[in-house]
Amino acid sequence: MKHILSIFLIILFYSGVAQTSNKKRVLVIPPSRFEFVSEFDLEEIAKKNETTTSKVFLTYEKALLNTFGKYNDENFEFVPVEAAKLKPYKKLIKYKYGKFKGKRHNAVELKNFATADFTKLLEQHNADFVIFITWYDIQKESFSRKHSKRAVYAGHYLDYDIYNLFKQQIAGAGKVKAEADAPNDLQVSFKLLRVKELESAYNNLISKVVVQLNKPIEQ
Repeated sequence: MKHILSIFLIILFYSGVAQTSNKKRVLVIPPSRFEFVSEFDLEEIAKKNETTTSKVFLTYEKALLNTFGKYNDENFEFVPVEAAKLKPYKKLIKYKYGKFKGKRHNAVELKNFATADFTKLLEQHNADFVIFITWYDIQKESFSRKHSKRAVYAGHYLDYDIYNLFKQQIAGAGKVKAEADAPNDLQVSFKLLRVKELESAYNNLISKVVVQLNKPIEQ
């Protein structure tokens, strides 16, 4: 009986490995702090996240990458790039104002990123795609509910480019909103500036990315 159970567990293990290996891996490269802007004062954001103004960007970067890393999809696995492994390539990644299929957005500039080095980066992580977050903009908006006055609320907008293993751009998008679920009164009081409330918004953003990633597979 123990022998049969052991075989069953081994089959389950390798079955799980096979299912994981069938997923397309997507590297996630965050923007630099110079591609991060906010209409809210950094002091206010820092206070709501119990951190310092110098760590506001890093706080959002960590929360965004962690959400990508935990996102569960049957076709894709997101792999945030560790800062140490990205360092040799960081100087090759520049940003510019560009467009994709006629629509303008803040884009990535890869002309100094040799195809061989680009492929090497993806192969190091056994990845099929890479998404560059090229802009992160926090805007002042408002939120209201029945029988309550309007409250200042943050809108989180991101731009990004997606490339495949062969350095071919397959998607580019601008001002994509990370839409949060309807907040309760406590969440409204934090104005969607605290990362604790942002996870659902980031997940909604990633679901939009998945739609675009699926397009070249369906063609």
